[in-house]
Amino acid sequence: MYFARLINRRIIIAFLMAALALFLISCRSATKTLEPDLLPAEIFQRAQEAADSERYNQALLYYQTFQERYPEEVERNLWSSYEIAFLYYKLGEYDRAVELFDELIELYTTEETAVMVQAPKILALKVRATILEKQTTAAE
Repeated sequence: MYFARLINRRIIIAFLMAALALFLISCRSATKTLEPDLLPAEIFQRAQEAADSERYNQALLYYQTFQERYPEEVERNLWSSYEIAFLYYKLGEYDRAVELFDELIELYTTEETAVMVQAPKILALKVRATILEKQTTAAE
């Protein structure tokens, strides 16, 4: 009887240790950071590849990293802001997507907007309208 309990305890401990190891490994891989020497075009390319492969969270990481590393690149930051909002839309996080689209659209309310690329704003307005229509239809 004592021997059977000892074996059961060892099995339980081994199982718990394996589960803990798997948990720690999964946490480690989830907090990846990008290589520090990636060029802006490489970050955008990898973000697009991740989005095309439906790895939306990885694409978010690339676009957010781009914004942190290259704040001076106005046009690409407009596009990355659009893409981030669009990725939240693809993830089904509609409220967050609308919030981010609104922030992007707000950037176009100053006098300097005449020289800014307009496509991210136009697309943001269209997708925002689609989301609001979906939310209205779902509420009815």
